[in-house]
Amino acid sequence: MTMINTTIAGKELLWFNNTLVAIQVSSADGEDGICVIEHRQPYGDSAPLHVHRNEDEVFHILEGRIRFVVDGRERIAGAGETVLAPKGLPHTYRVESPEGAHTLTITRGSDFETMV
Repeated sequence: MTMINTTIAGKELLWFNNTLVAIQVSSADGEDGICVIEHRQPYGDSAPLHVHRNEDEVFHILEGRIRFVVDGRERIAGAGETVLAPKGLPHTYRVESPEGAHTLTITRGSDFETMV
């Protein structure tokens, strides 16, 4: 991870693997611990198959197309669509649009923030 001197809506941008991210809402900002992270992902960016034990993960697609596999079920989601990866279920994704993808992930707790 490397910090750069650029912002999205006044938030510092960070590199997380191949993805440019900005923490738009920190889990420390409110009582419910909601975290919203904005992502700019290149074509082909993907996550290994993994499971979250403590939180659901919500993906909201702002631009682009992403192929998701959640608990063995495959789906391609595009701009305006939302995908839920419930805790305890294996999931992965791959950016399919040549122009990349612009997404938000919404979780509860600080696990994602501390990883970034």
